[in-house]
Amino acid sequence: MAVLATAFLAGTMQTQINSAQDLNKCNYLQAIAEHIVTGTGSPAEWGSKGVTPTFFGLASSDSSCPYALDIDKLSRLSSENLYALPYLELSKSARLTNLAFGVSLRQMLDIDIVISGNSSAGSFINYTFTVSVSHEAESVQANLQGYLVTRNFVGSASNSTSPSGVSYLTIGVPVTSNGSALLVVFARASFDERITAYGIYSFGHLAVDPQPNHTFLGQSPLNYSLTVSKNYPTVTLSSSIALSYSYASNLTSTSTTSYMIPEFLDRSPIVLVTLGTNGTESFSEWTSYPQLPQNVGADFSNAEKNLFVYPVLVKGALYKLTLCFGDVPK
Repeated sequence: MAVLATAFLAGTMQTQINSAQDLNKCNYLQAIAEHIVTGTGSPAEWGSKGVTPTFFGLASSDSSCPYALDIDKLSRLSSENLYALPYLELSKSARLTNLAFGVSLRQMLDIDIVISGNSSAGSFINYTFTVSVSHEAESVQANLQGYLVTRNFVGSASNSTSPSGVSYLTIGVPVTSNGSALLVVFARASFDERITAYGIYSFGHLAVDPQPNHTFLGQSPLNYSLTVSKNYPTVTLSSSIALSYSYASNLTSTSTTSYMIPEFLDRSPIVLVTLGTNGTESFSEWTSYPQLPQNVGADFSNAEKNLFVYPVLVKGALYKLTLCFGDVPK
């Protein structure tokens, strides 16, 4: 009996020790996560200045709102950005060189778009699109604002989804604007305007389907300026436009490959569309500001991971930020 009691006591103590260690590890990692989402880092404007931070933090320095993150710091976590912060520099500035680390940013809403019909109407083709809005597979009632961008034309339409999260947008496009076309749909949750997201649908208007996005251009937004990098010397740029839920504005060029991005007073992501040609082929390529997709850091596919998820504000719009950490070294 004494042996059994000793074994039972040892097992109980080990369980308590393990629980305390797990709690200590969780508290330690959560403290790091909180520092990243509430601290600006150093220098405080490392995002917009394009420099490597000596200390890593994502908070905006011009907002007193908790969990308000900087649009440029987040954009520099996208591998598609010309000024992207490499993972080695990221982990070094976060003081996490001995701990696997990852960051991802996602929109709060998922927007699915399909083309459901088209018809001729004189010198126009009317396109109808079915738009479905959801959050984690649950339908969301939302107000929609759609923009159809193609050569020498920008059309718009608005609607609201049904309780099942589905709605329709119809936009007429001139037959003379044939070529690559892009539908940008913004969805704003009816119960909270901060929950605003975008979806993209690319198609050929009286033309073959366009090439995938980023085929002809690289686009890098930073400090309210868009830098465009041509992937081929034969590419010719024609125009760029900025879109949000409430606003649409042509971009003013500051050089042959850069444009000023307007600071819309809108709780919305900004989608930036650049049109042009490569030989006889037209294109309409896009990026977003803050720049997505975003999933930077270590590969956790076959490793332990500890997740800390935050709803965060970026220029008044809500996003889902996930910080992922590996196992703490013993």
